Amino acid sequence: MQKFHLSPHFYVAATLLTALGAFWGFKTYGYHDQLFYIPIFVAPLVWALGNLWRQRRDDYFSIERGQSLLQLLRRAIVRYFVWLGVFFLALTFYETHDYYSKQLTNLLFLREWFDLYVTYGVLYFIATLKFKASRTEDFYDNAIRLLALCKYTLLATFSRRDRKRARIAWRNTYNRKVVLNLFMRAYFIPVMVVQIYSGLKGSISLSADDFSHYNIMTMLLWISGILWFADALSAASAYCIESRWVENRSRSIDLTAGGWLICLCCYAPFNQVTGTLFPFAPLVATNNAADLIFVDQTLLLILKFVEVGILAALVYSDLSLGPSGANITFKKLQDRGPYGIVRHPATTCKMVLWWSQSLLYVNFWSWEIVFGHLMWNVIYILRALSEERHLKRFPEYRAYMDKVRYRLIPGVW
Repeated sequence: MQKFHLSPHFYVAATLLTALGAFWGFKTYGYHDQLFYIPIFVAPLVWALGNLWRQRRDDYFSIERGQSLLQLLRRAIVRYFVWLGVFFLALTFYETHDYYSKQLTNLLFLREWFDLYVTYGVLYFIATLKFKASRTEDFYDNAIRLLALCKYTLLATFSRRDRKRARIAWRNTYNRKVVLNLFMRAYFIPVMVVQIYSGLKGSISLSADDFSHYNIMTMLLWISGILWFADALSAASAYCIESRWVENRSRSIDLTAGGWLICLCCYAPFNQVTGTLFPFAPLVATNNAADLIFVDQTLLLILKFVEVGILAALVYSDLSLGPSGANITFKKLQDRGPYGIVRHPATTCKMVLWWSQSLLYVNFWSWEIVFGHLMWNVIYILRALSEERHLKRFPEYRAYMDKVRYRLIPGVW
């Protein structure tokens, strides 16, 4: 199991600069509605360049010098057509499903992604097999695994012996993880792409007229918007791009129904049900001092400064995972930065942020809201425990648990 090599500060800086660059570019030149997805490709490109630079002193990947262009082309074409089939089926599903066919921003991104793959996919695989050669990655190559599953399944319709081989192939734990990983990404990619679009649009709206109506509250809201946009950008890029270049192959995925349930209840559309059962307390927060328990404009500003500070810590924790920041999967183990202090820093920051956002508002103090708030805290604690149940099967993570003893609060828990 691999640990991180690049510094968490690199991933944080690279993603934040990409987010700020996207904001500046779209605000200056427009085309936000048509090209909003560009940052999703730019962030992994920056991560890949960092990994390529580091590769000079790391033997996990190497440059393939022993194969001819024809051999590379043959291997590339096999992978190209496997993923072409997967992308085509996925795009067809999104375009025909009642829920996804109405999400125009998602369809725009997915069609553009498909077109780029059709045009440049073979060149991508040739370059990957040449400059990111790895026998380990070849053994775990998802395209080859999917091809083998399709082959055995097809042959099983003609021969009893092949049916036995197909059963063995489908019972293989890693093969099942490959298939489950595809479903996981198929669910999360549309969720994250919508957040990219709305986050970029929101940050541009908050900067209307080049901040000519400048005030502290507007700036705080804009900073919050940029931070949330960067957070969504990191997650969206991690889900959309799984590549040797960014070194984020999913090595494991939670196979339990409980792990999936506790995760999916936090994301659309399932969080609508969760939110109905347990009202989400931060929704009571406003930008109006009259809604506070102690009506005071200065207190409101202090509260917003505190929120931005906690949000910055949350986003820093998320961004430090770089391309490995995806739910219910294990890609690389980060043990530096915030993850060197507690094992779930993002969860801690998120819960503290929710309390700071809602605690001082009058509307928070009803039993429905307080109970809902406590239940959302319980849900995220269960997510952390579920994640550890999955990850601690790996010796590397158990060693990490010995090194970083506390889950959520340093010195306490």
